[in-house]
Amino acid sequence: MAINEEYYKSIGGVLESNDYTEQSNLFKVSWALHEGYKDISEKLDDLIPLEGAVPQGRSVNKCLEKFRVAQNLIYDLFNNGLCNRRSHFKQFFGWAPYTRNCISQNEFNYYEIELEPVFTKIIIDAYKEQKNLGNI
Repeated sequence: MAINEEYYKSIGGVLESNDYTEQSNLFKVSWALHEGYKDISEKLDDLIPLEGAVPQGRSVNKCLEKFRVAQNLIYDLFNNGLCNRRSHFKQFFGWAPYTRNCISQNEFNYYEIELEPVFTKIIIDAYKEQKNLGNI
């Protein structure tokens, strides 16, 4: 899997000595969540039930349900090394890292960078959907 260098540079990433994990102070990501979308993510979190799927997740709340699933899968990657949901992660994101023993810090950083643009789009879509429904 290759890093999207053009995108990475456009959002403030710094590539030094082929080390794609260096980031400028303008761009911070925590578990694939870009800091600029943290408030929106928290608003969406408030709409998600504590257990189970989002009500009407296959119709009017489709994007919110996708956000819930993505968030759970990303959590499983960074917290459990995909011990619980590797096949679901692969089905959802189209790839899954090999995490049998553990994830190194460089791999962790790489996965954050790869997932951030995908997760950001999911957040934006869910926000637009819920704003149009009057829930945010």
